[in-house]
Amino acid sequence: MGTITAFPGESEMSAVSTRGDESVFHKMRNSVHVSAGLINHQLREFHVDDVGRVADMLEAHQSNVGWYLTQDPKGQKIPQFLGQLSQELRHTHLSTLTELTTLNYYLEQLEYLLTVGQAPERTGGFKDTVHFSTVLDEAVICHQGELDRMGIVVVRDYDSVDEGILEVSRLSSIVVNLIRNAINAMRDVTEQVHRLVLHVLPCPDRQGFVRLQVANTGCGISSDDLTRVFSPQQPGPQSHWLPNLHISALAAKDLGGSLRVWSDGLKQGAIFTLDVPVIHMEETR
Repeated sequence: MGTITAFPGESEMSAVSTRGDESVFHKMRNSVHVSAGLINHQLREFHVDDVGRVADMLEAHQSNVGWYLTQDPKGQKIPQFLGQLSQELRHTHLSTLTELTTLNYYLEQLEYLLTVGQAPERTGGFKDTVHFSTVLDEAVICHQGELDRMGIVVVRDYDSVDEGILEVSRLSSIVVNLIRNAINAMRDVTEQVHRLVLHVLPCPDRQGFVRLQVANTGCGISSDDLTRVFSPQQPGPQSHWLPNLHISALAAKDLGGSLRVWSDGLKQGAIFTLDVPVIHMEETR
């Protein structure tokens, strides 16, 4: 006698779906708590008091500050201390910004879960008409002040591609992260004029896809680290300038696309390539 397979009824399937959504919700909630805890810790470790102490020391010797900085043993240590403090504050600042972006991503997913009642892994968000060049240009505008201060030249190379239907907010968040990464990568390489190069083109090897590329002339990525750029634990010495690339890679996958990187090595810059599928307007009629 053969084995009889019992298929779940509608109510049983609904219960399974609900449990799945609750599991995703709890994972998201835990991620929010972790990110919030890290931000809280980083802000508590911010060396604001050290800045005040240096200011007090200089104010106490304002009548002979030149002698104090060059002759007094304590004063002689201040320039070196300020340099170390600057590096530490910048590192903490970038780490906090990275964690805030991650926190914002998880909050958006929680909001989606609460308002729609569907797990984001199974149901996409709001889709709208995408103008790919506009998405890139708007992401540049978000960083325009910093680009101008650093003297970074923005080069746009936009091929003609059709408009399409895509989840615009998620696409925009990926592009913003890639441009933020590019700026961070160029920040510490000061011996050259930097360029941020943006490409839009039909994907040459994937029909129905559009390719977006963000290239920089910054510090580059070693061959050993290329395979770890998108991992949750980013490569050690470069982790301070790689914001949310793991999150961006997951978001690209959720869109049905892919995100990858190439670099010729340290101080050789890097190029990030995002391929996304596009539903063209005529296909929706």
